[in-house]
Amino acid sequence: MSAGVVGALLAGGGSRRMGSPKAAVVLAGLTLAERTAATLRQVVDECAPDDGECIQAGGEAIAGLEWPLWPDLRANGGPAAGIEAALTGAAPAPIVVLALDLPLVPAGLLIDALDRVRAGAAIAAPRWADRWHPLCAAYSTATLEPLRRRLDAGQGGLQGLLDELAVAIEEDALRAHGDPVRTLLNVNTPADLETAAALLAGS
Repeated sequence: MSAGVVGALLAGGGSRRMGSPKAAVVLAGLTLAERTAATLRQVVDECAPDDGECIQAGGEAIAGLEWPLWPDLRANGGPAAGIEAALTGAAPAPIVVLALDLPLVPAGLLIDALDRVRAGAAIAAPRWADRWHPLCAAYSTATLEPLRRRLDAGQGGLQGLLDELAVAIEEDALRAHGDPVRTLLNVNTPADLETAAALLAGS
């Protein structure tokens, strides 16, 4: 891989709470896959127009996406396994990750995270309401071995990894990209989808 940047769309998970595959769920005329893919493409085109790539990390290939699918390297690793796969394939490039269920994250927030990683952070991620938001974040290759060790030990959660390694995008910086209640909304259920649609309609 080149030294540019890889935009990784995290597409694993069973969509049990949504009741249908999240990639194909429509929000204001676009599927969640189309919305999040467009955001990642904007980040990569702006930050590495001649030296970047967009891929799908984990899950089943999304119809119509036509991005390379980098499968998880281990079973039952959750989002952390998708990040592991993306970091492994991208090395030595950093990655910007965005999960399918975060359709309102703006490109500017991801660019902010990537800038912090390029300046030396191992991970840069939003921190809001006393928790990390690791699925709309940037990761350097330096994250790979600590992540592997955690996964090998059965520690698939990402909060502890970010406690150890991440630089936080805190409230003031987050608000420069919009209201965090909106931008960090997880669309996991039909009720969440209604909330997201209302937020888009209000904007």
